[in-house]
Amino acid sequence: MYDETSDLFSRQVPYIGKGKQEKLSNSKVAVVGAGGLGSFVSSMLVRMGVGVVRIIDRDLVEESNLPRTILYKKKDVGKAKAFLAQERLGGINPTSRVDGVSENLSPSNSEHLLAGFDVVVDCTDNMETRFAINRHCVKNRIPWVYGTVLRDEGLSSTFAPGGKPCFACLYRAKAKESERTIDAGVIAPAVAIVAAWEAMEVVKILTGISEPNYSRLFRARLGGPDFELLAMKPREDCEVCGTKMPGK
Repeated sequence: MYDETSDLFSRQVPYIGKGKQEKLSNSKVAVVGAGGLGSFVSSMLVRMGVGVVRIIDRDLVEESNLPRTILYKKKDVGKAKAFLAQERLGGINPTSRVDGVSENLSPSNSEHLLAGFDVVVDCTDNMETRFAINRHCVKNRIPWVYGTVLRDEGLSSTFAPGGKPCFACLYRAKAKESERTIDAGVIAPAVAIVAAWEAMEVVKILTGISEPNYSRLFRARLGGPDFELLAMKPREDCEVCGTKMPGK
């Protein structure tokens, strides 16, 4: 519950308003992934006053994570990311609940881990998990935000409840990452840009402060620099949300 007497959001409320701050405090967001993107996104959502933030990640902190994350230190190497994120963010906003879950999200547990959440944010580094998020969110008509970063370039899309287009319209099922950060590299400024975009899309969905960028692909390339919004179209033969699939 938003406390009007608190100074915590005294710089935010003049912009978004008390009513929208109350909406944030009554909202539940699941952040899948607690690495570079996830550490930024979950931190921003908690600091903005989202009532419940669940952070899902089975991985342990590695030294290579430290240059592009904001929640971990050298002494944290080898510890569970999700539990550390819960510990570090838990004391910032007394009106928020931070729930760290050290599990790998998959089709078999997505219903259990994501049930009841208003928005899901993808901060992962693999396509398999994103397809699991997409199927769950299309089936349950939950909006979700996708993000990925490689080298100095980032991509993000916001998917409306029910899809059309959905993630599988953008990337056909069974698609795999063409490159990995371990091979191509990644820099922290690109991570921060995409994380900020994802967090703002979540706030738009939760509060209606402005229209989310449904059906668009945000692309940022910092070396140029180059920023663009590309239109996405649904595929009628999409394996998840298509209108020409058998039985539809």
